[in-house]
Amino acid sequence: MHNSEPERMPRGIGNAYLFQIFNSLSFPIIVGMPMLLFLKRFGASATVLGVMVALAPLSNILQIPAAGYVERVGYRRFVLRGWATRSVFILFFIVIACLPAGLDHTTKIVLTLSLLVFYNASRGISVCGFLPWLTQLIPDEHRGTYISRDQMFSNISILLCSLSASCFLQWWDGLGAFGVLFFISFVTAMLSLVYLKKIPDVPVPPAARSPAGVPWGAILRYRPFRVFLAFNCALFVAWSGSTVLQVSMLRDLFAYTDSDFMRLGVVSSLLFIVSMYGLPKIINRVGNKPFLAVSLTVQIAHMAGWALIGAGLIPCAWWSVALQQGSWGVAAAFFGLANTRMVMSIAPALGRSHFFAVFSVGQNLVTGLCPVLWGLLVDGLRGFNVHWGAWHWNPYCLGYVLVTLVMCASAGLLTRVREDRAMTTEEFFRELLVNSPARAISRLIRRLPL
Repeated sequence: MHNSEPERMPRGIGNAYLFQIFNSLSFPIIVGMPMLLFLKRFGASATVLGVMVALAPLSNILQIPAAGYVERVGYRRFVLRGWATRSVFILFFIVIACLPAGLDHTTKIVLTLSLLVFYNASRGISVCGFLPWLTQLIPDEHRGTYISRDQMFSNISILLCSLSASCFLQWWDGLGAFGVLFFISFVTAMLSLVYLKKIPDVPVPPAARSPAGVPWGAILRYRPFRVFLAFNCALFVAWSGSTVLQVSMLRDLFAYTDSDFMRLGVVSSLLFIVSMYGLPKIINRVGNKPFLAVSLTVQIAHMAGWALIGAGLIPCAWWSVALQQGSWGVAAAFFGLANTRMVMSIAPALGRSHFFAVFSVGQNLVTGLCPVLWGLLVDGLRGFNVHWGAWHWNPYCLGYVLVTLVMCASAGLLTRVREDRAMTTEEFFRELLVNSPARAISRLIRRLPL
């Protein structure tokens, strides 16, 4: 008898989803928009915001030295220790939010950034054990299902977090509101630890242990891995620029409030969740590369859209922002599933933790350094205003034009990525737009009480 998909998944995998739900209610408050707005309350510049955005990815450099200890300590124990340490640091952000108003803002910014260093460092060390753990736990044919559900649950939580934080900041416009948000982040972080501990541990396979030293040179010379890493690094250069530019542009050019910023993630999260439905079955048939190509096309259009809004050719209205956020949700759904699935299939069993560490460090090193450079660019172009007819050149418009060009360059790198089992572009669109809807309609007709 044919078993259902949940029955074929590893036992106890539901705890991984519950962990992700609570984890995704916690970390967006500390490394996402609420923390950016918290720093902005103290008058933080675009460069400071760039530093804050850079801390999380730069901390992933610690995966390189930590990767050698994952197999010795064990997957679950290694990850659990790091996540517990990270959760404790959230308490100190509550203290900063409650400091006297008379304390100068520079001191509060320095304290916040210092704590973010420790928070992100503990995560950067522990996260290198998570992907090898789940890769070993979940068979290849079910990874698409796991990744899609994991990311869907994560985005549902992020959506709830954004909606709740938006309403809360609109109701309470003060520093104390951020203290409450940080407390909620701490509580949900502790709940995530409960379910993290319940995820089934797996023994470290003998193939994952290398008797010799780590062959870092061989890892970087492995062509499928090297080309895919280069594609990701180029893409993340653009992403890091968009993160800094969006906050600065909407705040300084269009006077967005804290509550407005928190609503931005709602549309993208909804479209992400809707787009993720049914994708695992399609990606198992068509492969990862067609999904990456579609995602990249939508991302280029998304970045160009922000450039047009910054230039004044498209008004910054509810419909244009909703369209922008919706396109990002669709692109993120396709990219998140295909990119994670691709790297899990590329990395060989021997030295798998080190492959994942190099991949994560490579893309996050770019993501960590570039926000600072983008922030310096925006601050350095303050006062830059040139009109070309209806086109209004300003720091934000110029920045998004550069981001779009970098995104186009990453498309060239994607053409060099090889995947033997992937469909051609024509076959993919036939599968996505014709075959899959036809199967869904056929199933619906069979169920109708005719």
